[in-house]
Amino acid sequence: MKKRVVILGAGGFAREVADIFRDLGPDSGHEVLGFVERDASRKGELLNDLYILGSMGDIGDRTRLYAVAGSGDIGPRKRQVAEIAEHGMLPVTLVHPSVIMSPFVALGEGTIVCAGTILTNNIVIGRHVVLNLGVTVGHDVTIGDCAVLSPGVHISGWVTVGEDCYIGTGAVILPRVTIGKGAVIGAGAVVTKDVEPGATAVGIPAKPIDRRS
Repeated sequence: MKKRVVILGAGGFAREVADIFRDLGPDSGHEVLGFVERDASRKGELLNDLYILGSMGDIGDRTRLYAVAGSGDIGPRKRQVAEIAEHGMLPVTLVHPSVIMSPFVALGEGTIVCAGTILTNNIVIGRHVVLNLGVTVGHDVTIGDCAVLSPGVHISGWVTVGEDCYIGTGAVILPRVTIGKGAVIGAGAVVTKDVEPGATAVGIPAKPIDRRS
């Protein structure tokens, strides 16, 4: 019996998540029912070949229902992860068939690994992480829960990325760097030194900035 799956959210990344299921093909063991969207006015809207089913309250029988958080932004993603747990649904771990991954990689539940990503060895990836298109991760790396790595991010060996971190498109993290919980790394940044929890770092080399400015 196939796993009945809903995708939480109906934005651009949620549609890309649907593409991964499509690329996995009919033998993936999943049956994607559609999108779950908080905006009630979008119920019944067709997104490519899947419908918005409505809000969580419109999903009648959630028995043995699987779900995946479909946002690529930290805040909405964390809300979706909380909804999955609150409603007793089961998280789906999703890996695109084009991904190159060593057997010595531990993936947490609910994590999404998008097309073109390469994971080498001795890597530990937490729960509900996003590794977007074309990400590369070197050896001996740890990535915390709900971290989001945007397209084209390159992480060198012996790096630690904390929970809830957001790493912008095309950023490069050099070896033996720790990025603290909740930190934000700007697009195209080259991180050469540790980044404090909650800090925002941009530029080459990346330096912290005051987000209020």
